[in-house]
Parts: sequence; structure tokens; C-alpha cells
Amino acid sequence: MNEKKLLAYLQAHPEFLLNHAAELGVQPAQGRVQSFVQAQWLAQQEKAAKMAGQLAQIMQDADSNHQTLGRLLGFVRRLLAANTLLQVLRAAEAGLREDFGLASGCVWLLAEPPKKGAPAGAYRLPENHATHAALRALKAPLCDNHISPALIKALPQQGKGLESFLLLPVRVNGQTVAVLAAGDADETRFTPDLPLDWVRELAACTAAALARAGGWQ
Repeated sequence: MNEKKLLAYLQAHPEFLLNHAAELGVQPAQGRVQSFVQAQWLAQQEKAAKMAGQLAQIMQDADSNHQTLGRLLGFVRRLLAANTLLQVLRAAEAGLREDFGLASGCVWLLAEPPKKGAPAGAYRLPENHATHAALRALKAPLCDNHISPALIKALPQQGKGLESFLLLPVRVNGQTVAVLAAGDADETRFTPDLPLDWVRELAACTAAALARAGGWQ
């Protein structure tokens, strides 16, 4: 073993000198060695705690992703079981409320479906509604603590008690034909920095179902 390897070993195992001092015929300065050993021990403890925290975060993220995937699959199954436009709209709304636990979840249909005889019921947002033009112009998901009062009032129970909001445009052939909307009493549920991968998937799945049932091609 060369000097560098020996030094590296002693640095990694400072207690070696204490344990074999008599055999080596050395008299280590107890205070310095013990301080060094203690510092090494504390450093190892800190490193272990950091690694444990990282592992816990990884497991927490994995569990959260698993739950989100389960909710998304439930949402998709509802859409697959729907045949008519009205059924698709009902399925999307039920998915928001039941699969994702968003009691305020709703669907606003903005465009007249090309397929004749495809009733949209109360889901159709009139073109003269105060927010219709703004929603039609929406091209990307919007997560925020503030949206227009007119939009809040259009939510179930006029959006009372809601502190954060999601507006998710459903686009077919480059046009926003519907919007999935929801709010939450938790002001941190929908924030501008929310990762949007899963909400984009909701929009894409809903768009495919609407195109099929409503005649959009």
C-alpha cells in the first residue's frame, strides 16, 4: 500500500490510530483525534440524513404520480364509455368531480357541433356570454389564483369559497371548442407554476372524444 492510499484510508477511518496506537507505538493527541472522529461521524450522519430525505421525496413523488395516473385512467374510461356528445360532456364533468375530487368541475361547450342532432344541453355557453370570446381565444391551460369575476360566477355555486382556478382549453383542429374549468378552496392547488403534463392529457383525451361524438374532424 503506497503512502497516498494509506493516508486516504486513515482519513476515512481516523479511529484506526486510536484502536492500534499501542501496537504502532504512537501517542495520538486525544483531543484532536476525537474531534476529527466526531466531525467525520457528524458528516456521515448529515450525509445519511440527506440521502434519506431524498429517498423519501422520490417515494412520495412516485406515489403521487401513481395516484394521478389512476385518476387519469378513470377519466379516460368515462370518455371511452360515452357515445353521444351529451354523454361525453357529462363524462368529462363527472371525471373532474369524481376522479379528481374537484366538486366545482364543469365543462363549457363554446362551439356548435358540426354533427346534426347532437344536443349539448346546459353545457353550451352562449356566444353572448361575457366570457365567451376570451375562452375561445384561450390556447393554453391557465392556472391562477385570479380569473375574471364573470368566469367565477359561471362555476357551480357561482364559485363561492374558491381560491385557485384551472381553465383547460379543449382544442380541435386549432380551435378551442370547449373548456374544462374547475376551482379549489386551496389557494395552492392551481398555481402558475403547476406542472401541466397531466392537465394537457385531460384536454387531449377530451378533444378526441368530442371530435368523435360532435363531428369535429
